[in-house]
Amino acid sequence: MPSIIKRSLVVPGLLALLAGCSGDVDSPNESKVKPSSSASVGGYGDILVDGKPVTGSKPSGNKKIPYQRTYADGELYAPVTGYRSLAWGTAGLESIYENSLTYRKGDDVETTISPEVQRAAFEALGELRGAAVALNAETGELLAVVSTPSYDPAAFSGYSSKDQEAWMKATGDKKKPMLNRALREATAPGETFDIVIAATALDHGLYDTLDEPTDGGSGECASATIRAALARSCDEVFAKLATDLGEERLRKTAEGFGFGDDELNVPIRVAESRYGSYRDGAITVTPLQLARVTAALANRGLMVGPHLIAEDEEGQVAQSVPAATAGLLLPAVREKKEWAPTDAGDGTPSSWSLAYAQTEKGDTVALAVRVAASNADAAARVTAAMTEALS
Repeated sequence: MPSIIKRSLVVPGLLALLAGCSGDVDSPNESKVKPSSSASVGGYGDILVDGKPVTGSKPSGNKKIPYQRTYADGELYAPVTGYRSLAWGTAGLESIYENSLTYRKGDDVETTISPEVQRAAFEALGELRGAAVALNAETGELLAVVSTPSYDPAAFSGYSSKDQEAWMKATGDKKKPMLNRALREATAPGETFDIVIAATALDHGLYDTLDEPTDGGSGECASATIRAALARSCDEVFAKLATDLGEERLRKTAEGFGFGDDELNVPIRVAESRYGSYRDGAITVTPLQLARVTAALANRGLMVGPHLIAEDEEGQVAQSVPAATAGLLLPAVREKKEWAPTDAGDGTPSSWSLAYAQTEKGDTVALAVRVAASNADAAARVTAAMTEALS
């Protein structure tokens, strides 16, 4: 698969685009695109959201490369489209479908993104540093992939001094606006990993239901059931469960949920979510990975491969946990409204929110949000906005 990000100096980047415009080499994703029904004859093919282009073209003033990419709502859709620059190459879907989108072919790429859900999450995140994912549990369609702060790919789509200034500003920003946090940033899961611990405990017979008293915890968490421990954020209870289960059992369940998958593409490459050691806290997770875990519970334990492209067939289906386990856990996860903030790994607190919503067709959508904030409500406000947008 082509590299997701191609960064280079101005001249090499321009030469790379010149070579890519030959139209002689087919994209490995050629079957996922369709002839443009818009005005792509006069420019590049477009990336579509709900059938409408969020990209465009304009004359570049360069005879060898006559067109320059434009973007509608560039910051909103940057985690999906990536960028196409005459000087700095391509990234995201612009890179993966580079040969198909080139002006000599002008094919369009239709995404699965819902503009309403994407915008609701983006506006709810606002100036916060965070990410949001909406994943159809039954089909694997990604309805929202949001990362903030974001960047406007139109700001450096050319090769002028102004484009260079915009590029240097974006790439040098300490807030890392060009990092796709929804797909590419894996941080500590905090208490959201309690879902995996609970699933492992049920699978291995430590408890048959969520309503049996445990032998861990203190205070209001003393002998709490798994359901109560999840609702009350009883860390001691889950720490005791994790110790009783052992690393290998936890690892096996985590891998069943998708941890350790270093080859996941949607088709943008997704960072690996890792289970190293519960005891040492060596666990990292992306927002997409937690959306997959949440989606699996709503889909009888079945995990459908996530995808961003509408023309893709339903992704690979795998049984993450038994249907009975998923059925037991689902109500408890649905009922939990707040997840205690955790350290993101760099001293920054992270607020998580996992929730469920439904499409107009009745499909269940798993929502996962992470926000760099110590307020537990910060992420929950984003999932609430996404839920409203879906209704």
